[in-house]
Amino acid sequence: MGIRSFIQRKVKQRMAPEKPIQASKTKPVDTRPIPSAKDAQGFTAVLRVSDLMLGKGRTIAIEGAPIAVFHINDGFFAIDDACTHEDAPLGDGEVRGATVVCPYHDWIFDIKTGACETEPERPIGCFSTKVFDDFVWVGPRTSESTVDRGGDHADGLTTSEHAS
Repeated sequence: MGIRSFIQRKVKQRMAPEKPIQASKTKPVDTRPIPSAKDAQGFTAVLRVSDLMLGKGRTIAIEGAPIAVFHINDGFFAIDDACTHEDAPLGDGEVRGATVVCPYHDWIFDIKTGACETEPERPIGCFSTKVFDDFVWVGPRTSESTVDRGGDHADGLTTSEHAS
């Protein structure tokens, strides 16, 4: 299986709705449906606050576009899901403070700004977010990703833009 096929399969799996996990025996699970309509400011509800643990990320979809949502100490943040190296799903990456490490080749991105620490010329796009009524909402884009792909791996190996 080629890398792009693998990535497409992983994105489809990650975008499938997940069932809420009950946090404790005394607090009931929020079973309200996630609002389906955009609000007046163009924000889309993507998950319940209780659905994403602190220090974790998840890939969601808005109008078919994969977006990685993260819950860190400073709140909830959203960036493009496709790594600017080889399109790996950043929602599957390891969260380290306010950064996410790409699950394929260890490129590191700032979750709050989209800056790429590994290759500064390769930022990831960001989206506005808010929490309202115990839902996480993703809004308009605040920055764009680079369209460049390929390059060195963080482990020193090199790759081609046409790797499969």
